[in-house]
Amino acid sequence: MKAVIRRIARLEDQFAPKVQPDFLRHPLQRLRLVISGMDRDLALETSTCHRTLTARGCLIEVVRLGGRRNGLTDEELEEFVKSFPVEAI
Repeated sequence: MKAVIRRIARLEDQFAPKVQPDFLRHPLQRLRLVISGMDRDLALETSTCHRTLTARGCLIEVVRLGGRRNGLTDEELEEFVKSFPVEAI
C-alpha cells in the first residue's frame, strides 16, 4: 500500500500545475535609480522611466527626470513610475 501512495504522490507532483510567483506585484527585490537634472525646473512630460523585471524577481527601475525633483512627493513619483510598463527579461 505504501508503494502505491508514494507512486500517486510522485504522479501528482509531476502533473500538478506549477504556481508561478507573481513577481510583478510582489518583486523579491527592488532597485530604483532616480536621475535628475539640476539645471531647470521639473518637467514630467520630458521625463522617462524604464522598468525591467528579471527572471529571479528583481524589479529594476531607472527614472530620468527632466529637471530638479523639488516639489515632487514620493507618492507622485510612485504614480509616475507605475504609469510605465514593466519589461520582463
